[in-house]
Amino acid sequence: MLDHTKKLLALLVAGCLSTGAVHAEELTGTLKKIKETGTVAIGYRDASLPFSYLSDAQQPIGYSIDLCKKIVERIKVKLDEPTLKTEFVSVVAATRTPLLINGTIDLECGVTTNTVERQKQINFLLTSYVASAKYAVKKTAGIASTDDLKGKAVVVITGGSGEWITKNLNRDKNLGLKILNAKDGGEAFLMLETGRAVAYINDDVQLMATIAQSRRPDDYTLLSEPMSAEPYAIGVRKNDPQFKTFADDVLRTLYSSGEITPQYQQWFEQPIPPKNTVINLPMSEALKEAIAHPNDTGV
Repeated sequence: MLDHTKKLLALLVAGCLSTGAVHAEELTGTLKKIKETGTVAIGYRDASLPFSYLSDAQQPIGYSIDLCKKIVERIKVKLDEPTLKTEFVSVVAATRTPLLINGTIDLECGVTTNTVERQKQINFLLTSYVASAKYAVKKTAGIASTDDLKGKAVVVITGGSGEWITKNLNRDKNLGLKILNAKDGGEAFLMLETGRAVAYINDDVQLMATIAQSRRPDDYTLLSEPMSAEPYAIGVRKNDPQFKTFADDVLRTLYSSGEITPQYQQWFEQPIPPKNTVINLPMSEALKEAIAHPNDTGV
């Protein structure tokens, strides 16, 4: 009888230890910070349709914002914090990385391209969109290719991938460009609209969204030359494998379940607020591939 009692006690102790190992994963990095502060901080862009922008009510909305909200919902479950608060922090191209590194934001949910160079400073979650950088020009400018930009003014967003693309193009083709800098897409497009620049480089979807909302959409076109393949991804801090693995798994589930498809269609193929703009961009083959075979490869 005594031996039987000892065996039962041993089994109970083993069971408790096993259960504790499953449920008591030690929190580190971002998850620990969020648990301690009771807040997850999301970096957003003010005017980057359809990824991250402000609604009429001045609330961040968009495709990237929705993905980050999915991650936040899973954080609440993992941390057993149903009342976890979400703080939205406005970022621009030049501030998004520093604010992520210094802990001001926990997820950078805008329109950031995953590049090998940026990977030196931050990590990226699985690719969530694949864009192609192009130049927007006025149809009346007589510019049919990048060769026609020789000696002319081109506007780039400071800190954006279009900046180094244009600098490389200028060097490789000896175009003698006058490269102008803008803090964001709104300022850059205004320079194109008012004639200060003859071309504005950005990712195709962002250019199409901006043109669709402009006063004279029919005045503009995109040069056909794709300047890059741009894998967009949500940014997170480096050296935090626990959080990256957790957040990647949330996205991987969205992809494998097919839930990502209606979410994509909502923002890229249907009218979106505040002006019922239609971007009219069906999912590309490149994005379908990234969803079928999730990866965090940079360019």
